[in-house]
Amino acid sequence: MNKVHRLTMDNREFLSLTGVSKVQSFDPKEIILETVQGLLNIKGEKLGIKHLDLKEGLVEIEGFVEGLVYPRSNGSRGNLWGRIFR
Repeated sequence: MNKVHRLTMDNREFLSLTGVSKVQSFDPKEIILETVQGLLNIKGEKLGIKHLDLKEGLVEIEGFVEGLVYPRSNGSRGNLWGRIFR
């Protein structure tokens, strides 16, 4: 799998991504991907996966993209230490 995470978007209607390791969930309004840079939430309308090759870490998504979010991980080591040493 490609260790580089790259995201290319054309006109908010087509996404091409590298560095994807897993599709966590998928529906026409939200797709959640695991990438080498952490989780990625893609929100929109009529979202669909056009191409998927997890061996190569490639995903292509079509639909209208309303938002892209890389949420902070609650289980990360830094957050644990932050909670312990408040």
